[in-house]
Amino acid sequence: WIRGQSMVKLYVLIAIVEVFDRLMCSLGQDCLDSLYWNTTRRPKSSRMAISIAVVLMYTTVHSCLLFIHVATLNVAMNSADQALLTLLISGNFAEIKSTVFKKYNKPNLFKITASDICERFKLALFLSLVLILNISQGMDPPMVWSYIQMCGVVWCAEWLADWIKHSFITKFNFIHSSIYPEYALLLAGDVTGFGHEGVNMDHSHAVVRRIGLAQLPLVCVMGRYVKEAIKYASDSDMIPLNWKLGVGLFVIWAIVLAWKMSLGSFLHRISRAKLKAAPALSKSTSFASKKNK
Repeated sequence: WIRGQSMVKLYVLIAIVEVFDRLMCSLGQDCLDSLYWNTTRRPKSSRMAISIAVVLMYTTVHSCLLFIHVATLNVAMNSADQALLTLLISGNFAEIKSTVFKKYNKPNLFKITASDICERFKLALFLSLVLILNISQGMDPPMVWSYIQMCGVVWCAEWLADWIKHSFITKFNFIHSSIYPEYALLLAGDVTGFGHEGVNMDHSHAVVRRIGLAQLPLVCVMGRYVKEAIKYASDSDMIPLNWKLGVGLFVIWAIVLAWKMSLGSFLHRISRAKLKAAPALSKSTSFASKKNK
């Protein structure tokens, strides 16, 4: 259905999806917080079942939105005239117009920074999924290299648009660039648990809640596209035997698990070093308390 639409319709569709994606990210954090509170405080209450149902509905709707986003990006990268890809890249710079001429303070700038962090992560994930899906369909090496170049163009456009946006926001609102190390201290405190003493919350969830990253829908979309990639690879005889597929998936899972644990330990060590080297740690903790309120 997406392939059969015109370029203008697809551009409008992906713009609508991005708007609802941000709304769903905000709604999802509230739904998960409600589920967490009911799980820890009243697990046998009838509201526990309501919270589970709401989280399932949210995950389904948000996953569908993200699935449409990835599918549209796949169509854009496979189109012959590259018109839609150009429109998507220009949409990043159109965001500058809607943000730089508004009044911002430091907490509001932190929200924009956290949103940009999530957008870059989702863009990197979506581009990787599109690349894996197309490789599984039997692409030759020149086509793979062409896809990698297009992914680099999209990523650089996103990076450049964010850089210009933050440059002009800090210029027009007279905010010094030293505010970004303070934001890093906030995230470092969430990683190490500093400032969350006595709160029954995992440190990784504190970071996710701070930046507003939607984990469950992203996992669902990634699982769906990886399943499609495995299906295409098996149909094209790229995966000859089922037992080799099982062993390969187990090895990939073990590598990803080891990488996650190593990355978590590395980030925890860096965060502790940042907090110890902070010249005005009390100022950052007061800002964190205001942010939590």
